[in-house]
Amino acid sequence: MISEEQLQDDLIHAFVGGQVAGAPAPVDHLRTHLSHVFLAGNRAIKLKRAIKLPFVDFSSSSQRRRACEAEIAVNRAMAGELYLGVEPITHQAGRFEIAGEGQAVDWVVVMRRFDQDEQFDRLAIAGALSRSIVEDAVRGLVEAHAAAAPALHAGYSAYYRQIIHKLRDTEAHGARALGLTAGSAALFGHLDEDLVRIGHLIEARRRSGKVRRGHGDLHLRNLCLWQGKPLAFDALEFDEAMATSDVLYDLAFLLMDLRRIGLGQHANAAMNRYWDAAGENEAALALLPFFTSLRAAVRMAVAVEAGELTEAHLYRTLGLDLLDRARPKLIAVGGLSGTGKSTIAQALAACLLGPAGARLLRSDVIRKRRAGLSLDMRAGEASYAPERRCEIYRELVCRAAAAVGAGADVIADATFRATSTREVIAAAAGHMPFAGYWLSAPLSVRLARVAGRVHDASDADVHVAQAQNEPADISGAWRVIDADRPVSIIVAEILEDLALRDR
Repeated sequence: MISEEQLQDDLIHAFVGGQVAGAPAPVDHLRTHLSHVFLAGNRAIKLKRAIKLPFVDFSSSSQRRRACEAEIAVNRAMAGELYLGVEPITHQAGRFEIAGEGQAVDWVVVMRRFDQDEQFDRLAIAGALSRSIVEDAVRGLVEAHAAAAPALHAGYSAYYRQIIHKLRDTEAHGARALGLTAGSAALFGHLDEDLVRIGHLIEARRRSGKVRRGHGDLHLRNLCLWQGKPLAFDALEFDEAMATSDVLYDLAFLLMDLRRIGLGQHANAAMNRYWDAAGENEAALALLPFFTSLRAAVRMAVAVEAGELTEAHLYRTLGLDLLDRARPKLIAVGGLSGTGKSTIAQALAACLLGPAGARLLRSDVIRKRRAGLSLDMRAGEASYAPERRCEIYRELVCRAAAAVGAGADVIADATFRATSTREVIAAAAGHMPFAGYWLSAPLSVRLARVAGRVHDASDADVHVAQAQNEPADISGAWRVIDADRPVSIIVAEILEDLALRDR
């Protein structure tokens, strides 16, 4: 009797040769770790590989059918436009057919075909993956997480310990098949140690409803643009428990993958957009080194299983780098409207330490969130009343202190015109280093910049900018910076000053 593996090999050859009825030739064949994907006409047909690994079992057609059905169910939440359904592959008189009259010998997921050049990994290679595209994708992830029900009986601290153990087994299994010894003892050891340190925070978040069914496999190849809209597809379907975790563990895959390809600015934008849009607690920043490193370990173990040792080494090294912790610092960027505070702060945030750079806290963003407005909506005069301003600065200071306490570098972006605001933000650093930078630019430059703003969180217009005066008491831990220069030069000057302060 022919084995399932041999029957599937015959099916794959039939697809590639354009001999499967219902899959018009020519057919392009793509391979992933777990699937074969056949691109035929305007359809993508996904066949689960007949394999059994430490973390997944697709060895029987019935298991592959269940996996296909699960894939449709979980992906319709984030990419319903792409997923059409599950179809049987039938076999009769030596001929394969999609949903034919013969016996069902395998099952496939049928999707709408999209332009592969619109996948995020290819957009990144082409230099076309903008920060705004990544931020739009993160907004969709925030919405998906918010729509999912809390899973109070999943995502325990012990769950992540089990992941580490499974990854050890997966790497060891792949290494043995290659006649090698597993090489990630240091990475797994550091992950074990870090989990002990943050276990209490993981448990607290689980009890507060932060564990939800997410995407589970949110790397760049599983994101694409469909009709101009970012979609997350190919969510993890074969293990519901594996895909049900802290929402930040779901986000961490994207952050890790952006770091992997050198898009630190995009990772920083993604992290900050998630925190702002989801209203995440700043204390949760303490989880990102562990979560991003664990995601790198996942990709490392899968790469070893696939025999891709160069890729495995890259992920192993990245995983160790992501766990590296340094003494956090609080940086304040102040100045009158139009001095470029937010532009400088954003560029600087991506250059600082951490799995995704610094947490960027903007008074303008806090104001809009408190008023229940989107960032490009204008706040009313009531939001600028003296008591409201005090509330916004209090929240900015509290969030900055919490983020620094979580071990993250922080940049606070506000005007800081009043002496008291500069004093309280410096105090928020506690025993950690603080540096303040006051940006100064001529009125003509400030007015031109304010007049040219589009879709920015700031409500300041030319009348507001014109009425502002610089404080006369900028001193102490604050350094005045000439802001009438290119952003790259200003950021380089600040980074140099920070390095000198660290000596």
